[in-house]
Amino acid sequence: MIRPAVAEDIPQLVDIWLRASQLAHDFIPATFWHERADDMARIYLPGAETYVLEVAGRAIGFAALNGDHLEALFIDPELQSFGHGTHLMAHAMGKRQRITLCVYSRNVRAVSFYRRLGFRAVEERLDPLSGESETLMLWTQRPEGAEGQA
Repeated sequence: MIRPAVAEDIPQLVDIWLRASQLAHDFIPATFWHERADDMARIYLPGAETYVLEVAGRAIGFAALNGDHLEALFIDPELQSFGHGTHLMAHAMGKRQRITLCVYSRNVRAVSFYRRLGFRAVEERLDPLSGESETLMLWTQRPEGAEGQA
């Protein structure tokens, strides 16, 4: 079940974010993520339109949108590769005409995941916080009647 996040979800979502970030971004020191956990809990998640994927009463992942920008998509590392991220993204994509996101360029698995969903790379830039290269990606819903157009 996908539902809007409530304040009581935030500690569990931050835990998922922290563990998944460290796993997916092993090229960034773990301290970088630990130093940002408080901001994630107090600023980013409460300020975003956040959807929780819940299975058997337990949050296993979330997607956080800020307008048309996907700020975060994270699945519990123990439950990745079972289609949960695709399920959450389908939910988010159903709520928007277009979505942008930034993903670390060295996170090849995530870049490939978003490409499979129809996102395309728009720009390469440097993330000022980590110093890592990131890819700005864009997805747009196909306009009505565009199915046969090239």
